[in-house]
Amino acid sequence: MAHAIEQSDANTKANELLFRRLTVEDAADAHIAALEKAPQLGFDIFIISAPTPFQPDDCAALIADAPSVVARYFPDYPALYTKKGWTMFSSIDRVYDASRARDRLGFVCKTSFADVLASIEVA
Repeated sequence: MAHAIEQSDANTKANELLFRRLTVEDAADAHIAALEKAPQLGFDIFIISAPTPFQPDDCAALIADAPSVVARYFPDYPALYTKKGWTMFSSIDRVYDASRARDRLGFVCKTSFADVLASIEVA
């Protein structure tokens, strides 16, 4: 991101699962899926990232006020983030689209932002 990140490392990683990050485990699984499909597909390029809840219609609002958009999809996130002392990025300027990996490789990351929220709720 072009601006300074104010969040802690864990907070930043949680936020980024909304639009561009994946876990090491998911990265390894994506490589395995690619190796298994290589004989059928040949060469291809894929973006691999956690499933995003965002839709193209969210783009302008994500730039203007990301916390409000995230709250529409995850109404409990503000309270859970307060519990951890975390904050959401004020703006999200890009969202990675992993649909090609889903469609061509049959691969979807197992870990998502919802999983992070579930782990906070349990703690």
